[in-house]
Amino acid sequence: MHPRVAKEKRIIESMITNFCFDMHKGSEVCPDCKELIEYADKKLLKCPFIENKPICSKCDIHCYNKNHKDQIKLVMRTMGPKMLYTNPLDTIWYYYYKIIHKRQKIK
Repeated sequence: MHPRVAKEKRIIESMITNFCFDMHKGSEVCPDCKELIEYADKKLLKCPFIENKPICSKCDIHCYNKNHKDQIKLVMRTMGPKMLYTNPLDTIWYYYYKIIHKRQKIK
């Protein structure tokens, strides 16, 4: 597994898990959130841009189906701002790659 994909996999699992605990108030990840984690993992592993992978929000190809796309948008919208406090290094990493990808698009 490519290191960037492994890092993104870890981050998305963390975000969905924290989302589930915050929103669904359970002591374990609910079945719907487990399914979303598995779906996101599957899509990350099948990414056609493994070597020069952009962040998903800046990608030209959108891999998620409509239902999962809406779910992941809700997770990102809810947990994204909290990531700065819970995982500051991952947040900095995310914005670094977002800037790098933007520069690659300009060239």
